[in-house]
Order: sequence, then C-alpha cells, then structure tokens
Amino acid sequence: MTKVIRVGVIGVGHLGRYHAQKYAAMEHVHLVGVADIDEQRVQTVARETDTTPYTDFRRLVDAVDAVSIVTPTTSHFEVGIYCLEQGVDVMMEKPITSTLKQADALVALAEERGRILQVGLVERFNPAMRAAQKRLTLPLFIEAKRVGGFTRRATDVDVIIDLMIHDLDIILSLIKSPITSISAAGAPVLTPHTDIANAHLIFANGCTANITASRISQVVERRMRLFQPGECLIIDFHGKKCSSMQLPANDCADTVTPTISELEVELTDALEQELLEFISCVRTRRAPVVTGAQGRDSLAVALAIIAAVKKNTQQLIHTLCAAEAGGTVLRQRLGLYCESKPN
Repeated sequence: MTKVIRVGVIGVGHLGRYHAQKYAAMEHVHLVGVADIDEQRVQTVARETDTTPYTDFRRLVDAVDAVSIVTPTTSHFEVGIYCLEQGVDVMMEKPITSTLKQADALVALAEERGRILQVGLVERFNPAMRAAQKRLTLPLFIEAKRVGGFTRRATDVDVIIDLMIHDLDIILSLIKSPITSISAAGAPVLTPHTDIANAHLIFANGCTANITASRISQVVERRMRLFQPGECLIIDFHGKKCSSMQLPANDCADTVTPTISELEVELTDALEQELLEFISCVRTRRAPVVTGAQGRDSLAVALAIIAAVKKNTQQLIHTLCAAEAGGTVLRQRLGLYCESKPN
C-alpha cells in the first residue's frame, strides 16, 4: 500500500498558491494545510484547495511530513531551520537563502538530520531542457537570454536573483568544472536594484557562458543555446521547444546552410514535475534532482555576479551624480547608489 505523504505549504502568495493547488491534486498526497501571515489570503487559498488555513506556520509544521517554503527570501533561513529541526523535509523555493552562511547552515542541518532539502529551480524540469539533455555531449559555449516585461512582483531583489539564477543553475549542472573568471555589468533602471544584467563566465575546462537577464523588456524571451562539437541545441523555455542545428551530412559545397530540426519534447507542467520529484524523494529518501548544495552553489555564483555588477554600477552612478546635469533626478531615483562612493 502506497504511503500517503502529509504536506503543507508555507507562504501562499503568487507562487505558493500554485504549490498548494498541485499538491491538492496529487494521488497519495494529503495537503494538511497552508500557512501565511496574511489571514485573508490564506483563508482564500485554503478554501480553493479544501484544506486548513494557518497564520502560524509552526502549528502546520507539527502536523506534516514535508513542506514547500514559498515565503520571501529573507525568511527562508528562519523557516527552513525550524522545519528541518522538527524533522520535516523541505522544498525551498529559490534562492535557497539570502546569504551563503545561511545556505551552508541549512545544507549542513539537512544532512545532519537526514532530511530532504530540495531547491525550487524549476527550469530543470522544463520539458525543453529535458529534451536537450538527451543530446548533450560536450558543451563548448553557452548563450542564455532570459528577459521579460516589468511587474511589481519580486522587485525587492535584483534581476540576477529573480531571473538569471535559473540559467546559472542549469549551466552549473551541465559544466562540471570550476569557474575561473566572472565579469558582469548591469544597471538599476526602474527600481533601486539591478533590472538588467549581463554576465560572462569562463570555466577551467575552457567552456564559456554568456548570460543576459532583464525585467524591462517589451518581449518575453527565455532561450539558451548550447554549442557542442557538430551541433547547436536551441532551447526555448517559454515555448517549451527544443531544436538542433547541424550541417548537412556529406555536403562539400562552399556555401552551406545548416539544417534545423525540431526535437521531440514531451509536454509536461514543470512545477508539477518539480513537486512530484520532491514527493518521490520524501517517499524513497533519495537525493533530489536539485539538492540544497546545488542551490547553494547557484546562489554563490549569483552573489559574485551581483558584487561585480554593483562595483561597476557604483562607479557609473557616482560619476553621473557628481555631474550637474541629471544629478538631482539620479539622487531621487537611485539615492542608495549615489550615497556610496566606488571602491
């Protein structure tokens, strides 16, 4: 007889609500409850998913085997530590925590207590990505672009943590080699945080990755191109498509047009697959596809990129703020940067 896993969701904002809906529809899973400090919101989601609302997440934790933590990043550590100490398995939405020290503590505690700690980097479960992985041989160069329109959601963090971290996680999972060089640039445009950024990574094995993220674009584009010997794989995360570009076999003409073929993609819901993976790991006690340690490594690279961007941005903003023209507007919009001088 299949064991029923008792699960809860802590934080039922935009994404947490979807977590609750997915769990509520799963076989052999009992959504015990949902928790949120917003009483009206948690009542609404509880009614939608036919479960119990809690305004104190600790009461929910006492009644479950596993939880999804979908709270603001600043609370990930506090909530995650409590859940792990209570012997509960954790599905932590990205990023794992705010700092590497916190991430290391979470990973260490999960290992010490024998608990599952999975990090919600959902693009690993995108069907287009899974199709591409079947064709991967030796990536030589990776180009990623993840851009979209401006929304108020997630503007409390910069675009590197909001969007770019998905591509960083994928790239780190594919390139099993240390990073030897990181260079990056970006700018705060509509918020005090970086809204557009580009990062260039060089790995010890010679592979290079060029990554762009923006939340101030007029179009939505989430693509990655993986160049390997004899082939370029083109992944469309947004459209859930994957194609292969190759030269025609035995074509010796001076001018050759590469052929592009669509790969077979099994269309699935990435979030549902991610949560099914978590439940499977809770049941079987195997390591998840995206471990806490991997979530920690993605955060480490993201923070290094943020530091490089901030250094360049501070130099630019300090120079502009020192000038008469535009100085007042910049101080009003970007006072945080204007107050600090470049190193």
